[in-house]
Amino acid sequence: GSTVDQMKTLYYKARAQGVKLLLRLLPRNQSVVYAGRGSALDLCRQVPTFGHQKVLLVTDRFLDGSGLLDGIKESLQENQLEFAVYDGVKPDPEFEQVQAGNELLRSEGCDAVIGVGGGSVLDAAKMIALLHHNPGDLAFFDGIQKAKKPGLPMFAIPTTAGTGSETTPASVITDSKTHRKIAVADGKLVPHYVALDADLTRTMPPHITAATGMDALTHAVESYLSKASTPTTRELAAGATRTILEHLPRAWRDGNDMQAREAMLTASFHAGVAFGRTSVGYAHAIAHQLGRVCGTPHGEANAMVLPEVLAAYGECVHGTLASLARKAGMDVDDDLSAARALIAGITELRDEMHMPTHPERLNSEDIPGMVKAAEAEAGDIYPVPRYLSRQEIRAIVEGLIQDS
Repeated sequence: GSTVDQMKTLYYKARAQGVKLLLRLLPRNQSVVYAGRGSALDLCRQVPTFGHQKVLLVTDRFLDGSGLLDGIKESLQENQLEFAVYDGVKPDPEFEQVQAGNELLRSEGCDAVIGVGGGSVLDAAKMIALLHHNPGDLAFFDGIQKAKKPGLPMFAIPTTAGTGSETTPASVITDSKTHRKIAVADGKLVPHYVALDADLTRTMPPHITAATGMDALTHAVESYLSKASTPTTRELAAGATRTILEHLPRAWRDGNDMQAREAMLTASFHAGVAFGRTSVGYAHAIAHQLGRVCGTPHGEANAMVLPEVLAAYGECVHGTLASLARKAGMDVDDDLSAARALIAGITELRDEMHMPTHPERLNSEDIPGMVKAAEAEAGDIYPVPRYLSRQEIRAIVEGLIQDS
C-alpha cells in the first residue's frame, strides 16, 4: 500500500503545481464593488446607465415572497428598467434550474443578470449569465476555464454573509443524476458589479447566520493554509478570520446588530477573494460529500469538520496556524499553543452557536465512497498543506457518526 500511496502523493503534488499556476494566471473579470447600507439600491440605479434594456432578476421563491426584493424591484421600475424574475433556484442548484433560467432569459430578451440571494442563487445566476453565450451541458463546464466566450454582464447582491460567491471565479452546480457537486471554475464567472448591503442580511435567521458565517471562516482558514497562498491572499484571509471570530457571535445573537452584519459581509467578501485565488482544502472536500450523501447544508458541513481537519494536518501546519492565530488577535507564545488555541476557538464558536456536530442519515456503508471521493477531490484540485491518507480522512468521517 505504501508504494501506491507514495505514487498517489507524487501525482497529487504534480497536479497541485498545475492548479497553483492556473489560479495565479486565471484571467478573470474585475468587479466594481458598492458597499454600505443602501448600496443594493445604488447599484440598481446604475444598471440602466450601462445601457441595459431589460434584466433577469435571479432569486429563490422564499426571497421573492419575503418582501426583501421589493426595494430592488421598485428601484429598477423608477429607473425605467424592465425586468423578468426567475425564482426557480433551490438550495444546491441543479443544472436544470440553470437551463430553465437561461430559457426565460432568452424568451424575455434580457441583456444582463442580477442575482439576489445566498450562495446557491448567486452560483446559479453566474452560470445563467455564462451559459447565454456558451451553450452546453454541465459536463462540458466541469473543470477550469472551459467557456470560450464571456457571459452576459452579471450583478451580484448577496443576502447572506458566507459563500463569497459574489466575488469567486467558481460556481458549484449539482448533477441531478449522480447528486455530485461539480465546481465550475472560470474567471468569466466573477460578477462585474457587486453590492455589499448589510440591510439585506438583517432578516437572516440565526441558524443561517451561523452556517454561512462558518462557511466564510472555512474559506479564510483553508485559503491561509493553501500552498497557493500569497502575501496578499494571506492578508485578506487573516483579516477575515479575525473579523469573523469577533463579529459572527454578535450577528448570530442579534440579527439587528448592523455593525456586526456589515463586518460579516466584508469578511465573507475578503475570504471569497482569497480562496478564489488559492482554493480550499479537506474541510470542503469532506463537506461536499456530506452534502451529496446526507443533504447537510454546506456551511453546517464545513463547521462539522473544520477543527478536525486542522488537527489532522498535524505539526506541518502549526507554524502557519500560529501566525494566523496571532493575526486574529490571539495572544499566545509558542506555535503549538497558538495553533491549538485557534482550533479550540473555532470549536468553541461552533458550540456557542449550537451548531449540529453530526449529520443526519450518515450510515457506515456510505463511508468508503465518501472517503474515496473526498480524497480524490482534494488531491485533484486543492493545493493542501499535506495530503491526508485515506485512513486519516476515514477517521474524520467516522467521527461524525452519532453514538447511538
